[in-house]
Order: sequence, then structure tokens, then C-alpha cells
Amino acid sequence: MKSIQAAGCILLLAGFLFSVPISAQETEEGVTIHVVQRGETLSRIATSYGVTLTNLARINGIVDPGNIQVGQRLLVPGGDVPLPTPEPTHVVRPGETLRSIANFYGRPIADLIALNGIGNPDSIYVGQVLRILPESEGLTRADVTPEPTSPPENSLEPTSEPVQAAPTESPPEDTAEPPIEYLTHVVQRGETLFRIATQYGLTVNDLVRANGISDPTLIYAGQRLIIPGVEATEVAAVDLPEPFTSIDVYPQTLIEGKTARVRITTRVPTLLSGTFLNREVGFGDEENHTIHTILQGIPVFTAAGVYPLDMVAVDMAGGPATAYSLNLQVQAGPYGREYIRLLAGRDNLLDTDVEQAELNLLERVTKPFTEPRQFNGPMGLPAAATVISPFGTRRSYNGGAFDRFHSGTDFAGAPGTPILATAPGQVVLADTLNVRGLATVIDHGWGIYTTYSHQSQQYVKVGDYVTTGQVIGAVGSSGRVTGAHLHWEIWVGGVLVDPMQWVQFSFT
Repeated sequence: MKSIQAAGCILLLAGFLFSVPISAQETEEGVTIHVVQRGETLSRIATSYGVTLTNLARINGIVDPGNIQVGQRLLVPGGDVPLPTPEPTHVVRPGETLRSIANFYGRPIADLIALNGIGNPDSIYVGQVLRILPESEGLTRADVTPEPTSPPENSLEPTSEPVQAAPTESPPEDTAEPPIEYLTHVVQRGETLFRIATQYGLTVNDLVRANGISDPTLIYAGQRLIIPGVEATEVAAVDLPEPFTSIDVYPQTLIEGKTARVRITTRVPTLLSGTFLNREVGFGDEENHTIHTILQGIPVFTAAGVYPLDMVAVDMAGGPATAYSLNLQVQAGPYGREYIRLLAGRDNLLDTDVEQAELNLLERVTKPFTEPRQFNGPMGLPAAATVISPFGTRRSYNGGAFDRFHSGTDFAGAPGTPILATAPGQVVLADTLNVRGLATVIDHGWGIYTTYSHQSQQYVKVGDYVTTGQVIGAVGSSGRVTGAHLHWEIWVGGVLVDPMQWVQFSFT
């Protein structure tokens, strides 16, 4: 009899224990992450937490409650939890100055300087997040002690302090241009994706889709999130001189090895010239010289920091010239490392003089800024093959130092595999090079060039006009290689950049 009672107690205790999900992790008060286990249903999960099935589905953006997957992570609210009030912030846009932002919010400029630890009011940059005090509060410089910073060591000196190091878990790279009408939310310390979604009347899934987030539990303070479907209030803090009417920068934070686009509109037909990172930039002109587009690559190894884009605008009707400078932030790229062992007899191609001579040739070929723009939309892929080595990886050859980087994207392919032109353009080089072997370079206009290297056969010549998808050669193993493959490069404004960014995003 006693053994039966003991067994009953054990069963009762087990029932109590397993009434609480064993796969749950509390992230903060009132919010729990539940990992779906085999055999569970959304209804049972909702019941175990004391929430309704409708609310659980809505919070996680689940359209079909009967279709959940083992291992899926669900955010579970624990009742009515008061949402924190985010600290007022302002994300600096092109054309804004510290004074115009202070005037817009009705705050003394000294408050913004002190609150944000700004040493030079002219050093603010596009994308910078500024703290804004409500009108009911006051602040003096003595209330804030900014942390000392030192400029990064680099031949290209930033105009202000270097940016803070990126978080350990970097946010995924944007694969599409965010619509201008979307509101942007700057994540505050302690916020979760669930609370932010609830604040705007959205689901977590809405934010995940809009921002390309792979793990809803990994967001960080200072991260800017697109709030889909919420129209942003036009901030009248822009202070642009004539003839500029608007400036758009994408992405707002530039990354070494990536392409940046700056689009400028002017009130009257205007000729623009400018420099960035000690390089002259080209301007693609449209709409009778009132829309101007800069496409510029950020060189690999550019130190993180803030750099000026200096421009001069000349009224084509004979008006005065106007100089304008825009501070842009550059961050380090997310590149890994590779060890490369060259085939016997090709290690002589590691000679730096040989490499540099070839780079000098390609820089001359890809320097001209030609009209018109031939490409429209994203680039196509140069081969129906798998990527075997991405752009930007730091490389060690034959056990040497990691003092080189991979200048393109490599595609696997057996000898003879067709190579395709990724956009329309004109062939400007078709020759055999030391490192790149049998290579073709195509000019697509506006300073954009693609290079196809290590070919076994070449089907085009200099001067030929090619179309998207046209077969221009065959995969081979000529030049400095470890085996047959296609090495595909994109040059933007005379700078080597990540080609796959052009496949994922349209710069037109």
C-alpha cells in the first residue's frame, strides 16, 4: 500500500514538473523563448504557458497554427508587461548639421554636444545616432565626460573619432535597399524584438522579414531596425546649400570592400565633381543633370573611421560654384582567412612586383568613367556553378603571412564550363595576364567593370559589345591557380569590391 502511495506521489510530481515546458528559456521578465519539441502543437504550447493560441500565433507571425517545426523558436509573453520608453534619439541624415538638428528639437546645441560627447560640431556623420534630451530636461557639458578617443593609424585620416567596434554577432548584411517611407527604430539597451514589435503593433516575424534577421534573440543596442508599414515623419533638419535639394546614402554605414551609392538631386542642371578617400569620384547624370549618382568602392584595408566626401557643384547656367562636404562612416568588413598552396612551378607568381604590375594595368583599364550606364538592376551570375571562395578573405600563400586578400569570388567549374557576361557592356581587355591568366574585362558604364579570369578559352575580343548571359569564354586553370575555376571580379570607381553584393542588390 505504501509503495502504491509513493508511486502515486512520484507520478503527481512528474506531472507537475512536465506541466512547465522543459525547452523554455526566460530572456527577461515576462518574455520567454520556447524551442518546439517533437510532438508539440501550438495549442499545447499556448496552454502550457497560459496564453491564447491566437496571441501566440500573432506574436510570432504564424499564419498556419497547425504548421510549426521541431526546433522552431517561439517568443512567449508572460502577460501584460509594461514596455520601456526608448530614450529619444536621432539618426543623422545627409544634409543635416548639429545646429539644424538642435533647432528642429528646440534644444540648445550645447546640450547635444555635451550629451553625445562631441568635440567638433562639424564631425557628425551620416547614420550617427544622437541622444536627444526632452525639453523638460537640461544638461551642460559638465554633466557628461566623453571617453577619450584616438584616430586610427592609417594613411587616410578620418575626420573624427573612429567608430566603435562592431558587436561579436554582426547583423546580417542588407540584401535590399530599405524603402524610404519606413520608420527606423534604434534599439535601446534592454529591448527585445518582441517588445519593439509590440510597441509598433507588429509581429516579430514582420521585423525579422523586413530586416533580414536570422535569429530574433540576437539584437544589440544601437542597431537600426526598419519598421515596415509605418510611415516616417519627415524630419525638417536638413540644411543643404543651393543648388542641392536632397542627398541619399546607401548603405548609411559604409563597409570596406563593398560598394557605396550616393544619390544627389539639384534644383537646377548642375555639374558635380568630388573626392572621397583621396580618390576622384565619378557622377552619373540623369534628368537633365539634376539627378547625380556616385557609385564608389571602399578599398579593402581602409581603417574604420569617418571620412569626408568633398563635392563642388557648378550651376550649368553660369551661377556660382558651391562646395559641400558630407561625413561618411566606414566600418571593417566581415572577412575570414584562407590558406592557399600553389601548384609546383607557379610560386614565382607570388612576386609582389609581378602582382603590382598586373594591378596597375587593371587600374588603368578600369579607371575611365564612361557614359551611358549599360547595366540595369542586379548583376547576373557568371557561371552556373557553386561559390568556392568568397571575396575579401585574407590569404596566406604557401605558409606565408596573411598579407593578401582575395580580390573576387571564385566559382567551381570543370574545364570548358561556359562563362557568362553578367551585364551588358563593351569588352576593353581580352588578354593573357600573369596572375589572372586568360582574362576578359567588360566596361558596363559609370565606372563599373567586371573581370573573368583563369579561362581556358576566350570567345570575345576588345571592342565587342556583349549582352547579359552571353557566353564569353570557358572555365580553365590559366594563371595563378590551384585548379580549374572562374575568378570573377567587379571594379567600382577603380576599386575592387565584393561582386556578390551586386548580385543581391540593384544600384540603379
